Amino acid sequence: MLGKMAAAVATFACLVMLSSLQAYEATAVPHSQVNGIVRGTVYLNPKLSVPQQYKQIIWRFNNSLKILTKKWNQPVSYPSGSFQNKLHYHENHTLEINQLQKQDSGIFQIQVEDNLSKKTNEDIQLDVYEPVPKPRMNFTIRANKDGWCNVTLACIVDATQVTYHWRKNEKDLVGENSNTLDDQLKLESDASYKCIISNPVSEETGFIHYGSLCKKDEKNSAVPVSLARKTADSILAFGFLLLVHNWV
Repeated sequence: MLGKMAAAVATFACLVMLSSLQAYEATAVPHSQVNGIVRGTVYLNPKLSVPQQYKQIIWRFNNSLKILTKKWNQPVSYPSGSFQNKLHYHENHTLEINQLQKQDSGIFQIQVEDNLSKKTNEDIQLDVYEPVPKPRMNFTIRANKDGWCNVTLACIVDATQVTYHWRKNEKDLVGENSNTLDDQLKLESDASYKCIISNPVSEETGFIHYGSLCKKDEKNSAVPVSLARKTADSILAFGFLLLVHNWV
């Protein structure tokens, strides 16, 4: 009987110890996301609750590199590394990062340790993007015999992780989300097109206007180069003969 009681007491003691250990394990706060632009500045503002008095605050990059340590009533420490001279810690526990580069994209984690050694973590995902450059506009035109003109437009830009959006005569073309656009115009009509290229931090627009390129009258009045050259040569020869005749 005494053996069973001793076993029960030991089990209860183990459960109390495990619950105490779990109380001091790090708890996590749902992570958030921040977007930045190359050579720009971002502010990582954690949502977790920081007590008025704490043991220490640590910021890490990608869960391994320690980039900042702040102990209670002591100055901020910035360990040497790729983020040195780029960080500024604010009193409201916001982390400011300057002169952003693409390689700064990743997970930034703040860990708050209170006076009872209980730790709370929060992850903030930072994505750094290049600014969108100005696009180039290319086009091809194919006139049909049925009174329509087929147009293919291409919006060319040296960038990745971008989205495309097209507008025709200032009206959105819903569902046209690639860098090319196929359209039909009547031979006598004009149209203007905009290609809007964007990423989460910047946007650029390409513009092109179709006026006389698709007009039927200009198409029908075109003369082959060889025939035009022969006609011009005949006119010059006739003019020369007329000049000689008048001279004589």
